[in-house]
Amino acid sequence: MARDPITALVVGIDEDHHRELTQEEGFTVEAADRLDEETDVDAVVVALTGEPLDTLATLRRHAPTAAVIVVTGADNIADGTVAMHAGADDHLVEGSIPPGMLPRAIRYAVTVRRLRRELSTQDDETGLPNLRGFAPIAEHHLRMADRAHQPAVFLFVRIEGLRGAVAASGADEGAALAREAAALVLEAVRDADVPARISADTFCVLLTGEARGAEALVLSRLVEAIAVNDARKDRSRHLSLSVGSALYDPDRPITLEQIFSNADRRLAEQAALARSEEP
Repeated sequence: MARDPITALVVGIDEDHHRELTQEEGFTVEAADRLDEETDVDAVVVALTGEPLDTLATLRRHAPTAAVIVVTGADNIADGTVAMHAGADDHLVEGSIPPGMLPRAIRYAVTVRRLRRELSTQDDETGLPNLRGFAPIAEHHLRMADRAHQPAVFLFVRIEGLRGAVAASGADEGAALAREAAALVLEAVRDADVPARISADTFCVLLTGEARGAEALVLSRLVEAIAVNDARKDRSRHLSLSVGSALYDPDRPITLEQIFSNADRRLAEQAALARSEEP
């Protein structure tokens, strides 16, 4: 049975291990002296030569979804233990890695991460439903809207500049901004509404009941909550949010993916217009 392909980045590991991975079926391997830019790979194998917590923070900043396998020498095994506690997926000790173990470890770690992403319906940082958890609920409400011949309304809230904040200050700063934005969203919505985090920088709220009447109410609550947050004197970080809405019309039905795509485009246009009007 064919295995799923794996892309791996190796950072500072022994040449023999690098060669073994390049010869492994289904592996695409890149090498780097250090990880200093974003990369979209399935796994990163890194030789721990410095502070393990700093190394893991850098990896999570530049490769947030990758499985991480750390390799240490026999004289710094403790660093590997620290890295595991900080979120590494596996720890191997140089000199004790028999042929075939490294690719097997990578495959296992990548498979576990893929399964977790597939099965998870909750965003780890905010506790809100993620896209996987939100989509079936939203699809159900679209079908209800079709049957009742009533519109459905979605509100969208985007954290502007989240990627730049993560690049400049790290994943912890991005998580803090996401939690702050989630708190504002939850403050504005009604108990019956369904909020979710559908991507790293975007929240969506499905308005239930009489959606047209609720749209203005929830939007005004959200704008007010943002204004109050902006006026706080004890703010430790700058949170910039864009807000918009999308209407699902049963007379002109579109897919949920199209709703998200249209909203994404409008929010981007709105943010670009706001930047152009800045003094």
